[in-house]
Amino acid sequence: MTPTIVLDGLQTEGRNANSNDIDKVSTYELCQIINKEDATVATAVNNCLPVIAEAIDALASRVRQGGRIMYVGAGTSGRLGVIDASEIPPTYSAPSEQFVALIAGGDAALRYAQEGAEDDVIAAERDLKALKIDGNLDSLIGIAASGRTPYVLRCLAFAKSLGCVTVGVACCEPSAMRKEGNADHMISLVTGPEVVTGSTRMKAGTGTKMALNMLSTGVMIKVGKTYGNMMIDVKSSNLKLQQRSKNIVRTICGERSPASDEDLNVLLAACGGSVKLAVANILLDVSIPEAKKRLADAGGILADVLQNSKSQVSQPTTAGEYVLCVDGGGSKCGAVLLGKNEEYGVGEAGECNVSNVGLDAALSSISLAIQRAVDSYSATKGQPFKSIPFRKVWIGLAGYDRPNIASRINPLLAKLFHPEVGSQLKISNDIDLIANNFGNNNVDSVTVLVAGTGSIAMSFERKDGQLEQTGRSGGWGHLLSDDGSGYAIGRQALRFALESADETNMRQRAGKSWGNLDPLVLRIFEHFELNQGLDAPIHLLNQILSSESIGEGISKPTKRIAEVAKVVIDASSSSQKARDILGEGSKSLVRLLSSLVVSQEIDTSRTNLILAGGLLQSKVYQDIFLNNLDTTGLKFDDTKAVKHPALVAAKSLLSEI
Repeated sequence: MTPTIVLDGLQTEGRNANSNDIDKVSTYELCQIINKEDATVATAVNNCLPVIAEAIDALASRVRQGGRIMYVGAGTSGRLGVIDASEIPPTYSAPSEQFVALIAGGDAALRYAQEGAEDDVIAAERDLKALKIDGNLDSLIGIAASGRTPYVLRCLAFAKSLGCVTVGVACCEPSAMRKEGNADHMISLVTGPEVVTGSTRMKAGTGTKMALNMLSTGVMIKVGKTYGNMMIDVKSSNLKLQQRSKNIVRTICGERSPASDEDLNVLLAACGGSVKLAVANILLDVSIPEAKKRLADAGGILADVLQNSKSQVSQPTTAGEYVLCVDGGGSKCGAVLLGKNEEYGVGEAGECNVSNVGLDAALSSISLAIQRAVDSYSATKGQPFKSIPFRKVWIGLAGYDRPNIASRINPLLAKLFHPEVGSQLKISNDIDLIANNFGNNNVDSVTVLVAGTGSIAMSFERKDGQLEQTGRSGGWGHLLSDDGSGYAIGRQALRFALESADETNMRQRAGKSWGNLDPLVLRIFEHFELNQGLDAPIHLLNQILSSESIGEGISKPTKRIAEVAKVVIDASSSSQKARDILGEGSKSLVRLLSSLVVSQEIDTSRTNLILAGGLLQSKVYQDIFLNNLDTTGLKFDDTKAVKHPALVAAKSLLSEI
């Protein structure tokens, strides 16, 4: 006689009152019900974050020593384990044998349900014994939505008896899995009754997938498989991942990375396809074997290798001779070292907006820019910058005033410098740096307008000798449209060019000639290297979306689109459309500025206006903007454009010592 199994107490088996009539509603309402229930899963996962974090640390400790992680489950739970285990090797170049997944009933159960497999406890032990488990190194994750699957419970008990670290994942509380006590870390995702009663492939499956994603991703991050938020150990197994590898090298290494794809491909091939090794080779400026050795000595953690190379402090340079200023923008990071003799060194690196690239990558860009500045100054060339007791340091960072950024990055930045720098290190957002070092000391009000890849306006009033921010307008990012910025101008020009390309392609298919194309369109075609025969189709969109469409490693769509603003400016001498686009952009900047002035009731007659950002350094765009500004009646006391923020700020710092 088949034994009776009591399921009434399992949350996953309860009836969901919100979906009782789901078979009677419209299809759209059906979707709304499912979506609303799915939205509750994240809360269930959030409630388990403390134990998930503990599990990650326990698993990472063993993986770092070469231990394996074994996933076991039945049905949907087993399939989710197989998916997670199989995705780690190609994503992080982890050995395939290090992440092993067992599903009750064997691989056939991935596609077809295997009768009675989840109840086969003898198979559970047999399957694990075949893996020759090392209890001192290996770990096991048991997955069962119901928390009672016999195959999974026996696997947990067997692994626990050998000394493995064990993690349980269930979607009920209390559960048999918890009661048996064989899970060192019990993750109970109470996702509640399913939309279709008992269909645990739905909310329970989603919650399980989220938890497994977090566990495996967290472990990989902890063992050094990422650099910031970048897949530094990605395996280049297809064209997409090969291009991603090149993008990562260029993002981290900036101008020091090989200029052409061909040269970068040669380097990656010499490094066996290892992005991590290529980055170490470039930034450490050592041979590939030496870079490999240093990575091995640091346990494969790139951030530690790069930091160690910067932390080898040599004999200090004479104290009090130098100041340092860093202008950390969203597209690049610039540093200037200035000495009392007014000689200076300049260095640049990649973007360092923490919210975009992560802490490690931002710190790497800042460090690299500073070291390049030090190396370009004759008296300090070759010295680690940490050995230099700068008299004053000012670092201005894009995005610094966003929530929680300062508390996270300030202590990390302080550790970069010689101990004597101490309280002489000042950190602010990049626009504060511009305002305080370009504003006339006799003026108590300054407004800064920035137009580069993005756009923003900020107002400042002098308090206790320093200009403090009082208001801002714009700076929302390209997704919400920074009007008047390089991105906005580039996007508008590309839309015009794409429309022309579509029309031209249709004319070609109809056997007609191209017709007269606007000079701006022709310039954009040339920019994207569409110098093909007149009878060939124009694939402009492909070129825009392709990360290889523009040389020099420009890979992010936002930057590629913003680069087109320069094409618009160049074409404005011969294209009315280009002039119209620039005119609309400049009017957007005027509106941005006017909004700030009116809302703050700023007295422009006593206010300095500072124009910053690469786009406003163009005399063409600057003149169009100023002409449009004149029509508003806003008259500022003085208007000046900023070309080299870090250099001028460094000179201001030097004057204070």
